[in-house]
Amino acid sequence: MKKQVVVVGAGPGGSTAAFYLAKAGVDVLLIDRETWPRDKVCGDSYLPSLYPMFEDMGIMEEMKAAAACNPKSLRIIDPDEEYAEFDLQPWLIVPRRIGDDIIRRGALTSGADFMENFQAEELIIRRGVVRGIRGIHNNRDVEVEADAVVIADGSHSALARQLGIYKEDPEYILYAGRAYYDGVEGMEDGRFEEFYTPSNLPKPTYSPICLTWVAPLYQGKIASVGITIAEKYLRETGMTLEGLFQWWCENTKFGRERMHNARPIEKLKGWRLPGSRKIERNYVPGAVVIGDAVSSAEAAFEYGIPSAMIGGKVAASFLPEVLSSGDFSEKKFSEFQTLVGDELNPGLEYNANFRDNILANKETMKQFQNWAKGQPGYPHLVYDDSVVKFTTQVLNKEIVKSDKKITQ
Repeated sequence: MKKQVVVVGAGPGGSTAAFYLAKAGVDVLLIDRETWPRDKVCGDSYLPSLYPMFEDMGIMEEMKAAAACNPKSLRIIDPDEEYAEFDLQPWLIVPRRIGDDIIRRGALTSGADFMENFQAEELIIRRGVVRGIRGIHNNRDVEVEADAVVIADGSHSALARQLGIYKEDPEYILYAGRAYYDGVEGMEDGRFEEFYTPSNLPKPTYSPICLTWVAPLYQGKIASVGITIAEKYLRETGMTLEGLFQWWCENTKFGRERMHNARPIEKLKGWRLPGSRKIERNYVPGAVVIGDAVSSAEAAFEYGIPSAMIGGKVAASFLPEVLSSGDFSEKKFSEFQTLVGDELNPGLEYNANFRDNILANKETMKQFQNWAKGQPGYPHLVYDDSVVKFTTQVLNKEIVKSDKKITQ
């Protein structure tokens, strides 16, 4: 089989790349190891930065109709279980089994070919240039020759490891779990809650990522409840992810309040998400790497879908020129890192600074909350604007709020 481009991974990043490549007239094959629709364990959040791409793909209205919740306010609960509230630009919470499939089908309507149950095993590399993939499709060995490959096969990417550009940093590798519950109490429709590492952990540690979250779904009848913690800090607790989640449910004020009558609709499912402060090497001649396969999630909330989809769109603007020119040199492909960095690094830097300046320090987080409560208009302050104002005016630190945001 021969294609101009093979995209490995039909998640949001890979499907976005396939959509824009097909729209540009490229003969593209999108493959995925799963049978679709498939679930992806995640917080189910599709943020406003994605909406222009949804419009391009003709799926914006379908995504809105599929939304289980449109969060418009955020409550952040600090380690002492005190909280502050903020307004948000509403986003879409859509179960990933549904939302990702809408995006994938958007790619197919543009003309991309698709093969599921296709496990990509290794890249075909000739004279230092990637020229396709080898894999197993429906239990049969298959080779696909290609002029270029987009690697978008997630945080366990065997192909990125083969290229030697896979990152492992326990400070930014997140372990997380999510389950859907009925009977969660104390929720308010449209309010997303983030609970940070409680002070009363048996083995004290502090992860700068929210430890647990609760999001009401379907008019508050069901909740998405999850746990997130960086690998480094999970080790320090001495607990498993499941054990830490159970401890939160039983030993914190909000955990007991929210969960004491809750009934799981499904058991807690886990996943691994690698975050980043900036885009590092994401290419070799003949192949580009996007999304979790190159650790492109931002560092404050570890949202990965925006970075993946933006990376996919950049890949689709870059590769047609390569195919036309026939230039598969190292120098040419190094331009891809610059192009993706131009789009993502300002937002990655903003979120990394937010993490460093506020979230990574319990005292500073409390100072931020108390400051917000004293501002005119509280609790209807815009979250991003409050972060910038507090950082620059109170902490006297620089933080640039980029117009190329990848979160809100």
